[in-house]
Amino acid sequence: MSFLNLCAPPLLNRITVFIQIGKNACQIGRNVKHLQTDRRGKMKRISISLLAIILGLVFSISIVSGEMAKEGSGEIRGAKSGTFEILKLGEGRIQMNYDEQGAFVLAPENSPFTNASFQSIGSLHAIKGEFTAHGGLLITCTNGDQVFGVYESQGVLGQGVTAGGIKLVGGTGECSGITGKIELLPRPTVKTSKKGTYQQVTVGKVSWKIP
Repeated sequence: MSFLNLCAPPLLNRITVFIQIGKNACQIGRNVKHLQTDRRGKMKRISISLLAIILGLVFSISIVSGEMAKEGSGEIRGAKSGTFEILKLGEGRIQMNYDEQGAFVLAPENSPFTNASFQSIGSLHAIKGEFTAHGGLLITCTNGDQVFGVYESQGVLGQGVTAGGIKLVGGTGECSGITGKIELLPRPTVKTSKKGTYQQVTVGKVSWKIP
């Protein structure tokens, strides 16, 4: 018996095994392709469903939000943080300039102030703890329109405003020609969280009218 005859049976067996492995690999490939096609179909259906849900939410939010109210009144509350510079002018007298930013967390429904942000720059002069302050206020509505205000107030250092308020003197976009006022009320005391800054809560009553 030749060496080739001795080796033939094992060689044939290996070839048979390789052929079978090849067939199995082809079948697996077809199954994977089918699965991928099926997954693509499912993913497409899921994507369409998610898009429909998102569009529904967008339109729902638009409907719920409604148009900006042309006039109204109610309570208003904001949270703010700011920086300041103090100039001491002898015993018991100081001059302070400040720049603060914040947002309204409570306002009449559909008013220009609902979820609006604001920046205020002003100065304060205090004599023996009692101060007078004045400055400007820029309010940015959620749609990008702005409201302008000027304010004057009196109060006690460490206790807040005792009298005064903000006069609304105009705006842009839907808020063009706006008039009104924000009456400032005593506010709760807030401890500062970082040296060189201050944090405060603004409490008041607002009334406005847009022509």
